[in-house]
Amino acid sequence: MANVTDPLACPIHGTNPQNLIEYITRQRIYDSQYWKEQCFGLTAADVAEKSAMHLHAIGGSYGGNSKPTRFLSLILKMLQIQPEESIIDELISNEEFKYVRALGMFYLRLTGRPADIYEKLEPMYNDYRKLKFRNPTDWKLMYVDEFVDELLREERVCGIALPRLPKREMLEEAGYLDGPRKSAVQGVIGVPEWDDEQDMEERLELSIAGVKKIESLLEEMAADGNSAAIEAIAVRMGESQPKGKEKNESDNNHSNNNNNQSDGSGSDHVDVDMDIDNRDNVQQKQEAIDETPAEEEEPATAPRNSKTSKRKREKKSKGTKTKTKTKKGKFGSLFKSSASATNSSSTSKSRSKSKNDNDAPASAPAADENSEEYWNDQRAKLGLAPLKK
Repeated sequence: MANVTDPLACPIHGTNPQNLIEYITRQRIYDSQYWKEQCFGLTAADVAEKSAMHLHAIGGSYGGNSKPTRFLSLILKMLQIQPEESIIDELISNEEFKYVRALGMFYLRLTGRPADIYEKLEPMYNDYRKLKFRNPTDWKLMYVDEFVDELLREERVCGIALPRLPKREMLEEAGYLDGPRKSAVQGVIGVPEWDDEQDMEERLELSIAGVKKIESLLEEMAADGNSAAIEAIAVRMGESQPKGKEKNESDNNHSNNNNNQSDGSGSDHVDVDMDIDNRDNVQQKQEAIDETPAEEEEPATAPRNSKTSKRKREKKSKGTKTKTKTKKGKFGSLFKSSASATNSSSTSKSRSKSKNDNDAPASAPAADENSEEYWNDQRAKLGLAPLKK
């Protein structure tokens, strides 16, 4: 029964108040140790006390297991018990405990009406106190006015999907809000308020007076040592310019100087780019002249494309050689392999014979075939015994 919504609680946005937090996040909050030990049987006053004593940061889930923060646990408890609007207003107006104010603002953003949200959260833009915000992986510092801006503009804050909030202009047109938001800076600067009965001249005078007040405030801030005010005054007076403009002007000046030097308006410097191009052309001409053979030397008035003509000739000669090779390979390999082999063997034999004949010394005349010596020699070569006499 500890996780059940108060039976006297009214539905919010047509559903159970606890359903404003996703199911998985709710289950993790129910299983957390802080919920079981510290959030059991609390009332609205107990929630305010817990937020003042136990809250030291805001945020959603953190860690590898997505553990819920105490901030989310107290928000879910407030959705469960549904405190009165006056208690929520007291939490938001609390100036002593900043985390109590953050808790009340987040609950109002979940459950309040759009007009009430704008009317009660916009004055909190004047609160510049720091808040510890716990991300899923690390910590960061933010301010109360930043937290208010996220509640009014973002769709998800602290890992919770917020109900859709209409834009302020739409509420103004519908009549739910009276005019645009009044900033706290307007009273300091003295921004004029327009009336329908005023003429254009009166409005112009009031706007000029407002600009003079702004300039006086900037001078006071610069005298106190504010660097942003000093830069703003310097830019306004024309003593310095923004970085982007300085770069553009320097580039323009550089291009103008180059144009003037190329025109020859009394400057002694030569354009570096033109000099490099001319040098490259001279080197190309010299290389083309050196590469031409001595027999084909051309006159000094030869065109620049001698290199290209030579390359074309080389390509043509290579192409004819490759064509003849391919033709020989096609027909010779198919039909004349055996003939070529026999011819080559016969030529090799004849060459060897001629070599042996040339190398052999002058021997005695050959014996007659009918003589006994001839036949004995032949039998000796065969390994037979000589003939008997």
